[in-house]
Amino acid sequence: MMVTFVSQCEKNALKKTRRVLDAFANRIGDNTWQTLITEDGLLTVKKMLRKTASRSTAVSCHWIRSRSRSQLLWVVGNRLKFNEQGIVPVNTTSLNLEHKEWEQGWYLNEIVVLASSIAGLFHDFGKANDLFQQKLKGLTALQGEPYRHEWVSLRLFESFAKGRTDHDWLSQLEKIYDKEQGAIVEKQVLSHLFIDGKGNQNAFEGLAPFAKLVAWLIVSHHRLPMSNADVVKIEEIEAWLSKCFDCHWNSPNAIELSKYDAKTIKDNWRFSHGTPFLSKPWQHKASRLAKRALNTPLLFTENIQWFEQRFVSHMGRLSLMLADHYYSSLPIEQSTAAWRDLQYKAVANTDRQSAKQTSHKPKQQLDEHNIGVASNAQRFAHNLPALKYTLPSITQHKLFTKRAEDQKYQWQDKAFSHAKAIAKATEKQGFFGVNMASTGCGKTIANARVMYGLADEREGCRFSVALGLRTLTLQTGDAYRELLKLGDDELAVLIGSQAVKTLHQINNEPDRINSGSESADELFEQLFVSYAGQIYDGRLKHWLSTSPKLEQLISAPVLVSTIDHLMPATESKRGGKQIAPMLRLLTSDLVLDEPDDFGLEDLPALCRLVNWAGMLGSRVLLSSATLPPSLIKALFDAYTAGRKHFNQAQFPEGKQQPVWCGWFDEFNNQTVEIAITQDYMQTHKAFVKKRVKCLTDESKVLRKGEVINVKPVDFIFPHGSTASAEYVQTAHTIFESMHQLHSTHHVTHPSGKKVSLGVVRMANINPMIEVTKYLVNMSPHQDHHIHFCVYHSQLPLALRSFKESRLDKALSRHDEQQLWQQAEIQQALQNSDINNHLFVVLGTSVVEVGRDHDYDWAVVEPSSMRSIIQLAGRVQRHRQQVPKTSNVLVLNKNIRALKNEMPAYCKPGFESKALPLASHDLNDLITSELGHISAISRVEEPEFRSTDFEVQQKFGPANAVADFMVQEHRAMRFHLEKTGGDKYIDKFYRNFKEANIWWDEHTAVHASWNAEFIRQTEFRKSQMQEAFVLRLNEDDELTWCQLDTTSKPYAYTPKNTRFNTEDIPMAPGCFWWFTATTEDIYQYFAEALNCCGQKASEQLGEINLRAEKDEQVITWTWHQQLGVYEQLKTKENQWN
Repeated sequence: MMVTFVSQCEKNALKKTRRVLDAFANRIGDNTWQTLITEDGLLTVKKMLRKTASRSTAVSCHWIRSRSRSQLLWVVGNRLKFNEQGIVPVNTTSLNLEHKEWEQGWYLNEIVVLASSIAGLFHDFGKANDLFQQKLKGLTALQGEPYRHEWVSLRLFESFAKGRTDHDWLSQLEKIYDKEQGAIVEKQVLSHLFIDGKGNQNAFEGLAPFAKLVAWLIVSHHRLPMSNADVVKIEEIEAWLSKCFDCHWNSPNAIELSKYDAKTIKDNWRFSHGTPFLSKPWQHKASRLAKRALNTPLLFTENIQWFEQRFVSHMGRLSLMLADHYYSSLPIEQSTAAWRDLQYKAVANTDRQSAKQTSHKPKQQLDEHNIGVASNAQRFAHNLPALKYTLPSITQHKLFTKRAEDQKYQWQDKAFSHAKAIAKATEKQGFFGVNMASTGCGKTIANARVMYGLADEREGCRFSVALGLRTLTLQTGDAYRELLKLGDDELAVLIGSQAVKTLHQINNEPDRINSGSESADELFEQLFVSYAGQIYDGRLKHWLSTSPKLEQLISAPVLVSTIDHLMPATESKRGGKQIAPMLRLLTSDLVLDEPDDFGLEDLPALCRLVNWAGMLGSRVLLSSATLPPSLIKALFDAYTAGRKHFNQAQFPEGKQQPVWCGWFDEFNNQTVEIAITQDYMQTHKAFVKKRVKCLTDESKVLRKGEVINVKPVDFIFPHGSTASAEYVQTAHTIFESMHQLHSTHHVTHPSGKKVSLGVVRMANINPMIEVTKYLVNMSPHQDHHIHFCVYHSQLPLALRSFKESRLDKALSRHDEQQLWQQAEIQQALQNSDINNHLFVVLGTSVVEVGRDHDYDWAVVEPSSMRSIIQLAGRVQRHRQQVPKTSNVLVLNKNIRALKNEMPAYCKPGFESKALPLASHDLNDLITSELGHISAISRVEEPEFRSTDFEVQQKFGPANAVADFMVQEHRAMRFHLEKTGGDKYIDKFYRNFKEANIWWDEHTAVHASWNAEFIRQTEFRKSQMQEAFVLRLNEDDELTWCQLDTTSKPYAYTPKNTRFNTEDIPMAPGCFWWFTATTEDIYQYFAEALNCCGQKASEQLGEINLRAEKDEQVITWTWHQQLGVYEQLKTKENQWN
């Protein structure tokens, strides 16, 4: 292809660009190149240009299609140097009328600038206390002070501003540079200073609106306030700030003052060096900022309470923390002498080379540090509006706009057109969309095309895709690379482990492996980002460049990650971990994949993320065919509540505009402006009703289910297990069900032998292992062989990946003949005269989602209707052959129910002591849902009765219900919102942790000022875990080691005593599906990585297991085929 490159670069970028282009093309003008080049060569040029691109880079590439026509292929760098066709302007104006919000700043950006910079001036005032100054010199016995420095800073600012209007205290601050005003103000402040421990005084009471915001920024600049003393009740959240908030919410040491002597406590409030009020440079900076604030009429408006304006308060906090992180990290030689008063001796910090080093050498003076943070916060906040428009983005990408050739995917074209039609409007009004297309219809690509359609093609497209599982994250990244041709310079894939990425590449893309060139240390980095594109080079680069991986996270035009990496935007309680994900949400749109797959306890956190996305201006698209109405209602409420704060901060009109909403599936597409939730739910229900009708009319009944009763058995198995009869009964029922299903749902080999691939889903690992021991010790029916594969999360990473890759190949059944090419199946058929072969996967919930598998049949230990629907989706997934008889059998009771445990359908499941079921027999709980297992029962709510939401007695559990679907839908409602909303009455059940408390405007103060609500509704709250590695030692013997990553090189401490082994007898006719030994698997990966077996085991043999608590001792059992598990000895471990 013939291409022309045009450069509009400036400064150093011109030299870098010429160096790249001169190597590939002929220069035909000062800034123009032309050449014949292949598509791969052109991609290389683009990558090299992106890698060196800066703010001054601007290069366009034109494809010469014919004598009379050329086509703009792409632009690297500043897109504003060219128009949509790549033409260079002959004249420019200085104002971009399209984006006044970043030319002139957001409407409320001046408040963000003033609040963060003035808070910066006061944020470390508390470090002036004698105790902190002694600590910096190494003169204190205890490391922590009774009252943290930011609490003392808050008290000092409170003393300065309390009981005065914003105009009054700012006027005094403006005059502080006059004569001896600094000393006078300090004397007043110290004389009125409230010292904790002598009664109680609310720090926020009596503060004017702007002063209240500044005070909160001061106290929260390291950590959000959180009750460290008694647990506070969420139902009293309105009183947390006014009645509960005190020093314990910031300083946990203040709870145990008895461990400090009287002098230590007194020194915590003594200021021998004085405060920065005495510093002339500080006074000068404070006076200038106060004058600027006084000249801002908007600051004194009575229409907005600044502390409660979430965008203003949290962008102010982000700017302050950015500034504090940045200025504190500067080397001592970069200190600014002009910001130091030589007469003022208090120190802010010491010169440490690393976080683990101790140093008593002063680094920054306290006045200089406060001025430095204030100045940088001012600069950061001022530049934030421009950030989005200076980051790399995707433009002129033809595969996003190309029409689908396959009729099956042509609905994507309509979805793209609908999005394109409202793109301009969504910039001001926001967008909340739902993609409900069925599995296999191209939902993943449709999501990307919708987001591209919503973007301004001139500015480019930036979006993030958040998923629940690492496997889905890697699969989505692969789909975007393969189908949309996104390169590593446009797409970042972010997962928690490079080892997972390495295993994925070995199994799927062996040609992309780096042949072991990465060191072992790198494999255990907490964050692994796969991105090789242009890095942000704008005004905030100084901070971002200190963390290259977070710089990649923010820079990438398209980010595909597990949701954990965006969750800190709202879930971070301390340390600034919210900064990067908040900046990502501020500068890109968001796709949430399968949000309904999260457990009930995670729903409040999920809603918080969507609320924050709305507050930060993202357009949001949910992608799931099984979204329950209650969840989509809550997410819409969360988004619109957040968007309200964003619009108020962005646009001066004041009037809230309706949000653009979209619905997409393979049958219909529609976009509507909607302002209130009631209208949204009416439109959603109408769309779902049409969808259900289309599905019912069109779809084949691929999954037929029935309940099968677990019956008592009157014999004992020979392997002598001491487990209870419930496991024997369950194993026997599953055993007979497997044979029954194989007889009617199998495929026939050309030789006439019958093969079926089935899955048995169990709720928990330890009970599943016990049932498996019985199953493999039962002789199959005559002329049958059974091949077992046990699959769950407690397998060393390499072993789990090995099983997954082989299951992926065997269970990919688009081509039915491919099954006979699988080595294990070929071997089983060739080495035996037996005519019936069952290949059975025994797994926990990991078999339900994340894998694109196609089974012939399934047996289910029930937890919920949701899990039954998800597992059934793996039956006839590819072949789509209508069965004549049931191909999904569901046990009538799970093991908990057989043991008469209360509750029974939990961990996982929707039953709890507070939400009981009236029966534990599925014959009573399920009616017609199993006749045609589909997502319809998820997307439509059942008929409720008012008693379903009422309590048995006041403040007691809810009434028991006798319907699985009523239970699931009511449980979701209880976790998302208060029943009846404003019409709530005492007889309705409440769990007092409803998601909508976070954005509920009826509470006196928003829930985001503190971390207490976050702590009580934490995302993926789980027990502490320990890292172990199944390692090959120097003698090539397998050894269990505990992994210590706190120092380098990583330490491997032998822990064989923590792991027992067990011999599992197998009956004749029972075999393991995969027979490779652990050593064989490590050798396989070692050859792929071009390293030794020991190194491969260290890199890829990790497993995380539940940590021991206090004096608890956990002894694990290890079996190569069964994984790691606990023997069933106690009531506590049987449900893990």
